[in-house]
Amino acid sequence: MKTEVISGPDKIEKPVSALAMVPKTGAITRVGRQAYTVMMLVAREQGAEQGDTGMFAAPLNAVIRGFDGSKGTIEELKKHLRSMVTHVVEWQSPSPGEITEWGACALLAEVRLFKKNGENWLSWAYPPSLRQEMLSPIRYAQIRRSTIAQFRSHAGLALYEICARYKDNPSHLTSKQHWQWWLPVLTGKPLPKEIKTEFRFFNRDTIKPAVEEVNEVSELLVVAREIKVGRTVEFIQFEVRMKPGAAATESKPVDLTKVARALQLGIDAEIAEDLFIRFGELAFAKAIDRLEERLGLPGTPVLSRHAYLKSLLSGRVLDSTTAPQMADVSDGGHQAAAAAVVNPVERKHARLRESESERVKLVRGEIEALGEASLTALLDELKKQFQVRGMSQSVMQRLADGKWQSALVMGELIRLYWKQTRGTEWMAGEEALPVVEQIEQAGLF
Repeated sequence: MKTEVISGPDKIEKPVSALAMVPKTGAITRVGRQAYTVMMLVAREQGAEQGDTGMFAAPLNAVIRGFDGSKGTIEELKKHLRSMVTHVVEWQSPSPGEITEWGACALLAEVRLFKKNGENWLSWAYPPSLRQEMLSPIRYAQIRRSTIAQFRSHAGLALYEICARYKDNPSHLTSKQHWQWWLPVLTGKPLPKEIKTEFRFFNRDTIKPAVEEVNEVSELLVVAREIKVGRTVEFIQFEVRMKPGAAATESKPVDLTKVARALQLGIDAEIAEDLFIRFGELAFAKAIDRLEERLGLPGTPVLSRHAYLKSLLSGRVLDSTTAPQMADVSDGGHQAAAAAVVNPVERKHARLRESESERVKLVRGEIEALGEASLTALLDELKKQFQVRGMSQSVMQRLADGKWQSALVMGELIRLYWKQTRGTEWMAGEEALPVVEQIEQAGLF
């Protein structure tokens, strides 16, 4: 059977064993988890593997559209599909006693990516012990495909799926589990041999953002309950209720067309998604429109599209041209418009860029030349500073994933390294450009 479009009901019955998966050899990502659920839905629609291959199959774009992913998700998804075959996961239910057998295996037994009539196709097979659970689970949680499409973090998505299992329970409470049990389940990362994370940081960086996301995008209302032993929080459980009227109202998928438009304008995918989440769909859409209009004007070019977009969202102005003025400039007024673009503020920023670009290149080169031990110590110190300052979850996630060369992390890393090696702050005074902007202007992002 060929599946061109993901059809069927919005409600999905997901096996309880696939709710609280504990990764043992590699991370489970939000995109990977969303895709895995959609692939399960495709497999149920097809009913059985194809006779010639013994595998389920679907167009890759159909899987991505199944969770409203953007075009930029394709390359990311390929990476996660491969990890589904290689990484071992321990299967367990969020409720003790629901699964009679314990098991650990990969998410998929085999996966293939191939071309068919000029289109990318995906085929996959489940391990024998999982196949029946995926196709016809005995115990399951009922989740909504339109809702899982809206999540932007693995922690939020995992918490939603687990809490959906308990929404109809008389007590409206999940099982009580030690907070360290929740650590790999929500973060999607293997539990280290020695847990150095404290509950207060896990609560701040993972639990609270996940609860907020579930309450914002799903049909559920979730409250975290902390259970202390003495004066220390030892256990966590969640109170789960349906939002009033949620049963009759379907969730509306997030519109990612503006994110796709940002990619076409040269904005990095991670930056675009981070700004979309941080500032909201409406503000992001307006800023993208402003950026596109600005790029179409004659005169001084935009030296950094990332910096310009961030300035629009944060309220800073790099030039004096406004959106209405952009639209109303006539053919005879282009010279005046160009003169307005080249203003003292922009010239001042240009001088700062010229003086700072070489310094940025020098410091970044020193950081990249550090030995493994020195770099690890520097990154550990940066992580501590991020935790104290309450840095956003997206930046913390990039650091945890080892993406320290990302502009969002590198800017802070340069500041820290400069202070450690020179004994002074990077640059005093309000006239200094943010280091992340200096990195972008220097062409190092």
